[in-house]
Amino acid sequence: MRVQHLQSATQIIELGDVKLLTDPWLTEGEYYGSWFHYPPFGDAQIDALEYDYIYVSHVHPDHLSEKTFEKLPYKKPVLIHNYDAKFVKRKLEMWGFEVIECNHGQTYNLSDDTCITIYAADNCNPELCGKFMGCGALEKKMGSTQIDTLAVFECDGEVILNTNDCPYALAVDTITAHRIHQKNIDLLLVGYGGAGPYPQCFEFDSIDLKTAAIKKKEQQFLDQAVNYIKLVKPFAYAPFAGTYILGSRLSDLTDYRGVPSLLEAGEAINQALAVDPPMIKPPVKPVGILLEQLDIYDVSQRKLIKNTIYGAMSYSDYVKKISSYPLDFDKDDWDDKDLELLIKKAGQRFHNKAKDIGLVSNTRLVIQTEKIAFELGTRDDVVYVALDKVLCEPFIKVIVEHNLLHRLLRGPRYAHWNNAEIGSHLKYIRKPDQFERGLYYCMCFLHQ
Repeated sequence: MRVQHLQSATQIIELGDVKLLTDPWLTEGEYYGSWFHYPPFGDAQIDALEYDYIYVSHVHPDHLSEKTFEKLPYKKPVLIHNYDAKFVKRKLEMWGFEVIECNHGQTYNLSDDTCITIYAADNCNPELCGKFMGCGALEKKMGSTQIDTLAVFECDGEVILNTNDCPYALAVDTITAHRIHQKNIDLLLVGYGGAGPYPQCFEFDSIDLKTAAIKKKEQQFLDQAVNYIKLVKPFAYAPFAGTYILGSRLSDLTDYRGVPSLLEAGEAINQALAVDPPMIKPPVKPVGILLEQLDIYDVSQRKLIKNTIYGAMSYSDYVKKISSYPLDFDKDDWDDKDLELLIKKAGQRFHNKAKDIGLVSNTRLVIQTEKIAFELGTRDDVVYVALDKVLCEPFIKVIVEHNLLHRLLRGPRYAHWNNAEIGSHLKYIRKPDQFERGLYYCMCFLHQ
């Protein structure tokens, strides 16, 4: 069994004679043009890929990249979780791929001696997911939600556990309920950073507060990685996934994301484990490895093989280059006459979603572009406001470019609020500085 790291969460996992490509994102400019790799992965490298299956953990574009799927050399079967909502399945089939839906916790045999088992992060427990996400009243009516999955790959007695972006608070239930932590895990692939708009897209009263927020976020996700390692007790672990930099006119935000570099993450996790190391049998400490582009970890020989061929330009030159790139919506040409009806329909959908989950909030949501601004609440209809209006607390102001707002109001076929914020396209001002998860959940339905 071998793992070759390509980019972020994308890898080639060799299970005997079967090769599996995971979470394909190898192209540049994902999330409407803002997410990039360093070093970049060339088209010739994509063309040279060899694989028999593809595994997709969840819906986010850095795991399910349409631009990447369009360039893949082979349309091999795609393994996904059997979600109640068929969004991922329909998307892949629309792109021309055969989809194999795997039931929660049921092993799927890839060959006589190799298999994959996919688990929903919430253990198919909508009440657990509802408590975590803050939208329980609605999620209790549904099956497993599309937040993420983890996967176990097995070949000839060797085991790899891939936790992807699964929140530890959810996945710990899945891991313990299915006794995954009692397996002899040879390699744990574990996330170490959190994508999203916070703190780089938020207004702070001082640089000290922003710096503190950056450090707090970094530590939160590093602690999550450490918790996974202590729970699973693998022979080796590799921090991965969510490895990106921001490009176009958002490139200046990269250093404020609260995401450490791979090297920084590896050092921090090693230091944390040195204080209270989890011991495996025979009594040895788990080994930390850093998988960079094209590095290979041979699970069978427990050996890291580093890539020694690098041809990419320097990091600073690359950032300068991609900083000049346009965003996907820059050349859009929308008719503003459509906005009034779009905003009205979006407001109605927002209110319906708040009612569905039983959300009542005094916080006003303000959406502002360079041309217009409007506000609404969970109990109030949409009203248009002046761009320079002084707002009364509590409020959340979301600043978005006008062309992107047009896409967002037209619905997920054009753009999705969650992807826009992960892509750092939304700027937030909130007073008081409090996170209302339910309100953000409803905002994702602010479209026609």
